[in-house]
Amino acid sequence: MKEENFIDYELIFEIHNASDQAYLKSILGAEGITYFIQGEHVAPFIFHSVPMRLMVQKDQAAKVREFLKDFKLSSAYDGLKR
Repeated sequence: MKEENFIDYELIFEIHNASDQAYLKSILGAEGITYFIQGEHVAPFIFHSVPMRLMVQKDQAAKVREFLKDFKLSSAYDGLKR
């Protein structure tokens, strides 16, 4: 039987702006961070009703929080999640 690889993700913050999403994807990709944006395909069609949630691999969360702590995004609610 094949063993499944499980990746534990952690919420970093929630956004509603597609330009913030694109900005984050470019930064995280350049840094080699394992992430996904929950709701990225639904949120643009339900404006401000469903947030996009930046989820990163749990063991990379502290690193992501550190280099994103001074970034000012246009629509991140309450900043970084702790």
